[in-house]
Amino acid sequence: MADQTRHTAPGTTAPPLVGRERESIALRTHLDAALAGRGSLVLIGGEAGIGKTALAEATLAEAAGQGALVLVGRCYDLSETPPYGPWIEALERAPVVADLPALPTVILPPGHEGEVLTSQDAIVRRVRDYLAAIAVRRPTVLLLDDLHWADPASLDLLRVVARGLATSPLLVLATYRSDELTRRHPLYALLPALERETRAARLDLRPLDAAALRALVGRYALIPAEANRLVAWLRDRAEGNAFFSVQLVRALEEAGALRRAGDGWALGDLGAIGLPAPLRQVLDARLLRLGEAHLRLLTPAAVIGQEVPLALWATVADTDEDGLLDAIDAAEAAHLVVATQDGAAIRFAHAFIREALYAVLPATRRRRVHRRVAEALAAMPAPDPDAVAYHLQRAGEARAYAWLVRAGERAQRAYAWLTAADRFEAALAAAEAGGTDASERGWLLLRLARMRRYADPGRGVAHLGEALRLGAQAGDRCLVAECRFNRGLFRCLADDIGGGVAEMAAGVAAFRALSEADRARLRALSEVRGSAFDEHDRQGTLAMWLAYTGRHAEAEALAAPYGTEAELPADAGGPGGSAYADAHWALGWTHSAMGRPEAARRAFAHARDAYEAVGHHRNAAAAILVELEWVVLPYRTDQLAERQRLLAEGERAWARAGGTHAADSAAEVRLPLQLLEGRWAEARPALEARRDTGPTNWRARVALRLGPLARAQGDADLVRALVREWLPAGPAGEPGESFLACALVLQRLAAALALDGGDRASARSWLEAHDRWLAWSGAALGRAEGALGWAAYHRAAGDGPAARRHAEAALARAADPRQPLALLAAHRLLGELDTAEGRPTEAADHLAEVLELADACAAPYERALTLLALTELHLATGDRALATATLAEGRALLEPLEARPALARADALAARLAALAPAPAPAAPPFGLTAREVAVLRLVAEGLTDAEVAARLFVTRNTVNFHLKAVYGKLGVNTRAAAGRIARDHGLA
Repeated sequence: MADQTRHTAPGTTAPPLVGRERESIALRTHLDAALAGRGSLVLIGGEAGIGKTALAEATLAEAAGQGALVLVGRCYDLSETPPYGPWIEALERAPVVADLPALPTVILPPGHEGEVLTSQDAIVRRVRDYLAAIAVRRPTVLLLDDLHWADPASLDLLRVVARGLATSPLLVLATYRSDELTRRHPLYALLPALERETRAARLDLRPLDAAALRALVGRYALIPAEANRLVAWLRDRAEGNAFFSVQLVRALEEAGALRRAGDGWALGDLGAIGLPAPLRQVLDARLLRLGEAHLRLLTPAAVIGQEVPLALWATVADTDEDGLLDAIDAAEAAHLVVATQDGAAIRFAHAFIREALYAVLPATRRRRVHRRVAEALAAMPAPDPDAVAYHLQRAGEARAYAWLVRAGERAQRAYAWLTAADRFEAALAAAEAGGTDASERGWLLLRLARMRRYADPGRGVAHLGEALRLGAQAGDRCLVAECRFNRGLFRCLADDIGGGVAEMAAGVAAFRALSEADRARLRALSEVRGSAFDEHDRQGTLAMWLAYTGRHAEAEALAAPYGTEAELPADAGGPGGSAYADAHWALGWTHSAMGRPEAARRAFAHARDAYEAVGHHRNAAAAILVELEWVVLPYRTDQLAERQRLLAEGERAWARAGGTHAADSAAEVRLPLQLLEGRWAEARPALEARRDTGPTNWRARVALRLGPLARAQGDADLVRALVREWLPAGPAGEPGESFLACALVLQRLAAALALDGGDRASARSWLEAHDRWLAWSGAALGRAEGALGWAAYHRAAGDGPAARRHAEAALARAADPRQPLALLAAHRLLGELDTAEGRPTEAADHLAEVLELADACAAPYERALTLLALTELHLATGDRALATATLAEGRALLEPLEARPALARADALAARLAALAPAPAPAAPPFGLTAREVAVLRLVAEGLTDAEVAARLFVTRNTVNFHLKAVYGKLGVNTRAAAGRIARDHGLA
């Protein structure tokens, strides 16, 4: 028996894992950490056949040996992977226990009962919670194999699950072919995000080197010279590809060039093997040696898929399962297939093998087999529409149309919109070939466009134009109304805002003109397609876009039927709930723009509650972000506790919402505060990454944040690029064609850049455009900033009185309603004007007010600009010491911000300071007092109150009180009067 074991051909057992020592150690480390409760994600990449799956499966075997639960989900290339395909396969064998979270229906195989969830966010959260729960019961290792063939929804789910691995005993391994990832592939962009967000480990497998190949052939006990000759031959032909190397060695065995000789092995004439053959030819030769009868049975299996259920295979091959056994035995002996654990199916050992078998079939026979597979699948109790549709497509059958639509509808219900779009697009091609009527094709185009409305709204506009034509041709009033409204929305998302809003309005009018019979038909069609119809939904969405573009009166009138102060209606969770939410969003936006912050807050709260009621959790979270940015920051900037409360609430809401972009969205909440609070190094990369992604309204919010930041950092080119992008017509552009808030900010920036370059004519044109857009919209927000722009214009022109009038107007507008940031900007400009005009006391009063506001708002950039203004005041009054101190503090704040224009101003002030005659060195103050304590004592001796001292020294009252306590202690007194007497006695007053 021992001799038989020693002489067994190495090629008849699984090849060893060679050349992967480093990777194996890394995986073992991650496995040990997961068993200890610290999970992780490991991404294993490399070319086809390099050994990714073999490496991962070795880790699975080790995990199972240590008692871990092992789950495997694969993606397949020659069949359409359904939404969440690998997850469905992996979780099919996961435990089902009463106290575990119920899995969503869309993550379960057809026929399995689960919970019906109403959003992608809910689906991914539930799967994440389920995996965390099973991992707590038993450490778990999950393999997602061949993710380069995964559907987008599966990748979205991976991103969410991976974020929670660090605190869970769950190890996720994901393999992919790196050579199949183009820049357009969804996995290409996801990989760096996974590394960034989850600290995923990335193992990129390299070709096997000579040492690894020597280990591979070492199993044959060749003499060293022969082993070296075989290694060199393999290196030339397989180029380090692990799978190809093994197949070539097996081909040598079968050809007799590698044969047993006594107790060892001998290597024959490798030159007789001929020129190196492509892998498929090597596999073809091995397959032909199976014999015609076995090949006849195996080829239908290759058509079925990578994993082949025996019952389905027997049906397609027109035999029973017993009739398959000989072919299975022969294929297993040749290492072409492996049996699944339950014995109910086989799986091809590698996708290459299946591809080779598939290619053996002539095209005509292949089509017939696909047809038989489709019919067998369709006859099952709960057929998989993706699988049936795929095989009917390959068979060239018109019946594929109906199954593709079913597959698209399933993907839509699973919130796998991009997969749904792919299915609908394939169905459309089948419909056009099969002569489907115009109305049906139009509805299909509408559905296709809606699935891609965020990913590719431009294509959606084209699809909807064709659908509109087909609807008009068929006389389908419902389709025409839907297409008009949706094409308008898509035009807005694709940057044609003015035309889009007009077409949305035409769509709303078309809905209103529908007969009751048409409305009933539209409701029925919508329910069939998985979305309830309510024409008011469209009205609420239109109101939102009217508000975005500055048509506030129209937006308010359109949203008025929903009530501005009403409580959330009892039926807000029904079909009209989304309309209610959208309308209140529009009201919140309008109230904020019109200077009604309290009404805006109430409207956003109503919108948030209504979105939650209809399951739009991301919209509910977004409403918190908008309230923070458009109500709290402009009107309540100095209420720090309120800012932090809303920030925390927003982050919690995004965490609850989940979804693929939860981390990005939570970061979005932080961006406005990062800009205000001086965390520019964090904010700028995040803004630039978002600049060219998403629909118009998302990108506009990025532009109105990025523009001022770029201006403050001296990046004039970026500011000009943003102005050209969003205001292509320049100052002559008309309102209503752009996102109003963004346009107003960029108009002011364009005017400021023009003044920087001495082009007052252009600056005037931009400021006049700003006034015109404000008057057209009726907005109050932005009027103070506009007045400041005019003040800067007149100051540059040397017209001090006009500059002061506009600065005072800005102060008045910033005071009612109160806008702290605009107030401090107005006070600072008035302080600078007073300094220039020789009114130091008035300047000091304004600048003290600014410092207090800047500190109250936690706005370091604003404080730094004010310190520069104070430096100019101190230079004007000849106070070199205070000028030096304020300049140093201002520069310290500006340097980490990389605020280059302000730093250049600081350099100019430093030069002026250096040009002054050096002041004599002061005598040391008595009693051990510091210079600042002496300054406080002097003013107290003059009879000034704490508030007056604070204003004179540009500090807070708390700072004055702190210094006074120190003075009293050093002088040994308890009262202001006693301190004043000592100051006078020693010449300090």
